[in-house]
Amino acid sequence: MELIQEVILVVLVLIFLNLLQNLKRLKEQEKIKPKKPLPLVSVLIPARNEERNIKNCVTSILQSDYPLLEIIVLDDNSTDGTYDILRELSEHHEHLRVIKGKKLPPGWNGKNWACHQLSQAARGEWFLFTYADTVHNTNSVSTALGVAQKRKSVFVSCIPRFITKTWSEKLYFPVIHFVFVALFPFKLINYSKDSRLSFAIGPFLFINRNFYFSWGGYEAIKLEVVDDIAMAKKVKENRGKISMLDGTGILDVRFYTCFKEVWNGFSKNSYEAIGGAAHVLVVLLFACYFLFIYPYISLWGAYESHQSLTIPLLQVFVIALIKLILSLRFKISIFYGQLHPFTVIFAVLILLNSFRLAVFKKKFEWKERLYPVE
Repeated sequence: MELIQEVILVVLVLIFLNLLQNLKRLKEQEKIKPKKPLPLVSVLIPARNEERNIKNCVTSILQSDYPLLEIIVLDDNSTDGTYDILRELSEHHEHLRVIKGKKLPPGWNGKNWACHQLSQAARGEWFLFTYADTVHNTNSVSTALGVAQKRKSVFVSCIPRFITKTWSEKLYFPVIHFVFVALFPFKLINYSKDSRLSFAIGPFLFINRNFYFSWGGYEAIKLEVVDDIAMAKKVKENRGKISMLDGTGILDVRFYTCFKEVWNGFSKNSYEAIGGAAHVLVVLLFACYFLFIYPYISLWGAYESHQSLTIPLLQVFVIALIKLILSLRFKISIFYGQLHPFTVIFAVLILLNSFRLAVFKKKFEWKERLYPVE
């Protein structure tokens, strides 16, 4: 048992060191500016029943410091006031174009079909696919382009600042920063040719036009539920380079507004995000328990039985230090950040529900549409 405790401590220290390396790399990226001559960038926004978000999203992009933009929003058969809001905005901004989405054909997921139509309408040398519930800083496009040029990347994504207000949002969302910034090795993602070492976050997918069409674009991933990771894998498979940005000062997003939305929203894609593989799920469950829950149980057990607290205390200290650094760096709740075991349990429950939906129901429901799982 003591050997297991020591192994857990070593792994946690390695995670901490990886975190420091990743944060250093993110800091370097923030200083990069685009080179001239500047290319046209197409900002592409699919919108389905987004009347509460779409005006703030489009207005924020209209205020961009990047001078060569076209903004195209596709109204994806909304049944609320989304289209009316967009039409009114377009009357006052000539480089904002609003298009009506065509009927969803067989063999496509709804969002992927919307993004495909947007890419067909775009004229830019670079595409930025973004969500209707995002709010962009003035430098979002220029920073992404600068990083792409400097690092010779064809694909850039970013880790946004998550706006959280309810307890379920505050408890769950710290796991995203933990997974992407502490667990993933950015250097390997940037330079490795292995497509398994790929990730991206959907609200910000910045990709070179020619490269996008060279592998088929959204048509090649038309049934993928987790389209952001699927796109990142396609980039790697076609020898493209990926870069990640710290989006704290670039992009704000509030995905969901209550427990039900958090539960259903992440149940839609969590299992697919790990590749839809049962053996990966089993490994993750064991890793989550031994690395992020067992140290707390072990510390309490050692205290109750008057055994040595040294190793369990060090384990909990490393976890707490990682979460404190992430909370400060990405402006998330320190209190909820320190509830890490409960965050992990919450995330695991959602993952198991996602597994249930994918394996037994073989479909997800989102925004009044069914997403089949192959």
